[in-house]
Amino acid sequence: MSLLNKKIGTLLLLALFVTSSFMAVSPISETTQSEYLAQNKDFGPTLAESVVNLSIPYVDDYYGLTDGIIDPTEYTYTYTDPVTGVNFYAEHNGTVLYIGLEARTSGWIGFAWQNYSDTFTSAGLNNSDVIVGYSPGAALGEYWRVLPTDAVTVHYILSLRNGTAIQEADYPDSSSVEPIGDLPALQVYKDAIIGMRIGETRHFTIPADQAYTQKGHALYGEDLVYDIELMRIFRSAVDRVDNPADQSQITYSDEYGTNTFQHRPDSDQTRILQADGSDNGTYTQLEFAILLNSTDIDDIPIFISTDIQFPFVFMFGNNEELNGLPVQHTYWSEPALANIEPNAPPALVIENPEDGATLEWVINLQLNATDDWVKNAAYRIDQEDWNSLYYVLTSGFWEANVDLSEYAEGAHVITFNSTDISNATAVDSVNVVINRPFTPLLGMKVDVNRLFIPAAHFGSRVDDTYTVVNNGSAPISSIDVYLPGEYASNFLSMDAVDLDGNEVLLIRLEDSNGMLHWRLHFEDPIGFQEQYSFTTSMYMSSLFWLSNPQDWEYQLSFMRYPFLPYIIRNAEFALGFEQGGSLVSTEEIPDSTDHNLAPFTMNEFTVDLFLTNIHVVADRTTTVTVNAWGWLSYRETITIINTGANPLHATDFNIPAYSTSISIFDEVGILAVSQRNILHREFNETSTITINLDADRFGNGLESGFRYTFTVDYVIQTSSYQEAAANGNRLDIPMADLSNILVREHIIDVVLPSSVSLTDAADDYRIVYGIFDITLRYSSFNTTWKNPFSIEIVYTTTIGAAARPAIFSIMIGLVGLIYVALRKVELPEEVTGPREDDDVIDSQPKQVGAPSELLREFANLYSKKTGLNMDLEKLDAARRRGKVKKREYMIRERDMKQQVEEIDDKLPGLRADMISHGTRYRDLVGQLELQDERIEGAKAGLRQLLLRKKKQRISRVAFEKSRQEYLKTIQKATSASDRILLSLQEEAGDF
Repeated sequence: MSLLNKKIGTLLLLALFVTSSFMAVSPISETTQSEYLAQNKDFGPTLAESVVNLSIPYVDDYYGLTDGIIDPTEYTYTYTDPVTGVNFYAEHNGTVLYIGLEARTSGWIGFAWQNYSDTFTSAGLNNSDVIVGYSPGAALGEYWRVLPTDAVTVHYILSLRNGTAIQEADYPDSSSVEPIGDLPALQVYKDAIIGMRIGETRHFTIPADQAYTQKGHALYGEDLVYDIELMRIFRSAVDRVDNPADQSQITYSDEYGTNTFQHRPDSDQTRILQADGSDNGTYTQLEFAILLNSTDIDDIPIFISTDIQFPFVFMFGNNEELNGLPVQHTYWSEPALANIEPNAPPALVIENPEDGATLEWVINLQLNATDDWVKNAAYRIDQEDWNSLYYVLTSGFWEANVDLSEYAEGAHVITFNSTDISNATAVDSVNVVINRPFTPLLGMKVDVNRLFIPAAHFGSRVDDTYTVVNNGSAPISSIDVYLPGEYASNFLSMDAVDLDGNEVLLIRLEDSNGMLHWRLHFEDPIGFQEQYSFTTSMYMSSLFWLSNPQDWEYQLSFMRYPFLPYIIRNAEFALGFEQGGSLVSTEEIPDSTDHNLAPFTMNEFTVDLFLTNIHVVADRTTTVTVNAWGWLSYRETITIINTGANPLHATDFNIPAYSTSISIFDEVGILAVSQRNILHREFNETSTITINLDADRFGNGLESGFRYTFTVDYVIQTSSYQEAAANGNRLDIPMADLSNILVREHIIDVVLPSSVSLTDAADDYRIVYGIFDITLRYSSFNTTWKNPFSIEIVYTTTIGAAARPAIFSIMIGLVGLIYVALRKVELPEEVTGPREDDDVIDSQPKQVGAPSELLREFANLYSKKTGLNMDLEKLDAARRRGKVKKREYMIRERDMKQQVEEIDDKLPGLRADMISHGTRYRDLVGQLELQDERIEGAKAGLRQLLLRKKKQRISRVAFEKSRQEYLKTIQKATSASDRILLSLQEEAGDF
């Protein structure tokens, strides 16, 4: 029995030995994962990309920290071993291999690799390079990762594409309690912070099209490169600032394999530059930074190549013995084959020009350089120096506008290069041919700054400041400027001055190929290496029109830059406002800068404006009568329409010199205040008459949406506007203007009576025949004072001019003769009968007019009332100056007002009696009342004037001028009243 038991025990021991040996060499496939594994940004587990081949990518820089905690965005490449479940994270920078290991164990984790020419199949770990490690000590405690509802503190460094750091600060700062999701920051910035833990660093780029896309922003068009570190998390009134990686620790070793499972430490451990690890009780994470190359005889160097593959295996144990047997390991016969990818230079695609292209003046070079991160790009033509290309946000290409006028015609080579952040550079080139269609002023460089200013009454001013540089040999004495024909109807005028204010000669040439054409002549030619600057001011109309009447929005369209037959080296455009206005809130600023624009480049813009200017348009009819005695008689009928947002209070009407007999009126009557301004003018000067709409008609001005028609009559002496010609008198008919108001349609009728015979006239008229005259009718459109309509006629006087006085004399003589003849005819008594009244003398006196007592009483009472009112005014003035005591003032005031009231009670009856004695007395009473109204109106005006002066709303000169006018009005009205009362008293027999 004992022998049987011994045999059974021996068999059991043998079976146990075989089983344990089999388990030792046979791994267990179990890859259960938990939340502790490194997570990607959507917090899902990272999956293996391949079970056979690994491609460890090159990175320009390692932006993580070898701190023992593997963060979601720390590594570029991730692989999960299908046998052991070990997660392998890796990337390299050409010198250092950065590795992260993660396994479900509290023991050690390791990985090993053989030379690219060896395998693990025959000898296991023998002759392999092995790195193992574990995280000793207490398990890592729980730590937070940022949620959208957390408040945080983040330290950031902001750099540009070329690596230049431009900002470093904390945002949010240490006092922030606002949830990260509510921060006023770029969304990409906030998304990058979500999921971070304290102490973690992240590197990310915000592309320009997701960054600051508002033109004018300091960082517009820039890719923003951020390096951030999380410093604090604030959640549920709890602050955390401790870095969990501070608890990390590791025991590790660089070893070499001696047999299937055994490995020994290298004598030189310097290949591992950094290492750290953490263990949360379930999962262990280890991080290593190791040199790719090594001179240690026990190490296997790793080469960078896409063709060479190194076998890798992964393993882990359940204890903290670096040389312990693995619980699981990769099958020796199925290792992961890894190659270390080299740093590839950027891939270049030349978008423009194409190879073999024919170029003329300017070429927009475009290079598509693709790489994780292109730092810069450049070009050169033939063997000249390299010039920078610039990244363009809207196209995604590296671009530059190149002036080809400096290069000879013929074949050339354009070479491009591009460099990434690790200084890997790619080069490519194209062959081109330069062939210009015409030869301009080669060597001339033109810079232009354009300022566009919307003005009142749908006007615009375009100021172009030119700088012309002569880099050639021939002196430059003039340049040409063009305007596309589509803007011909908008053009008013253009002038030019240099920077010292001297006028530059500007000549309008014949239109060329549908374009308006000017030539500017310089007083002194621009010599070699000299430069000359001048400014042209172009006045335009109707470039913008009302597009949204409700909000007073206007749409403007025009050209950004001048239309020149030369290459513009530097061109700038700006939109300005001088009289009120702004861009619509949703509109981008149209200001721009461009370089090397080809000749006749049409660069237009369209923008919506909010304008508060006064925008008035007018329709106008002018009738000019030419007579033979040296005068032109004008009648202007003008209708103004206010289409803008604000009322029109006044407008100017400019009448040419040598004008007289000016009268301004409408269908109601004379515009008295406007007419009064005519008195202060010189006959031999152009007269500016202000049509005062406030004072004469509307009080608060001509409101938006209303129209008003008025008429101006005047005559002009012709001697200064005509000269003798071979076939008569050449007359350049002077024309008044409405200042800068846009006249949409202007009809001019030139009337030629029978005393004038037409010899020649400006074209584009039609003739209207009258009974005693003929009329030449002209029509013009869109005119202002900048482009007045001009009419020239040639005429001679006819016999009718001499016959006219004789005809009038004969007619007057005939009328006189008939009158005298009738007065001298006396019919006989046989016809008329005897005269019965010859001897009858009426001895009774006949009353003619009103009774003298009535006249005397009315005149005396009216004069007394006037005197009492004047005494009251003097009393008030004396009281204000303190010359009359209060009690005396009150007694005298009460007495005088009582007398005035008694007179006011009597005057209405006397007034009615006066009017009943005929129209003469009615007119006299009406004149008295009219003069009283003028006096009261002037006094009211004086009071308002004093109030404006007190509030400092009127200048001293204007105040004194207006005051004198009011006083003059009172004086004239008072004198007129005195004359009427004196005539009544004289008629009553008092004088």
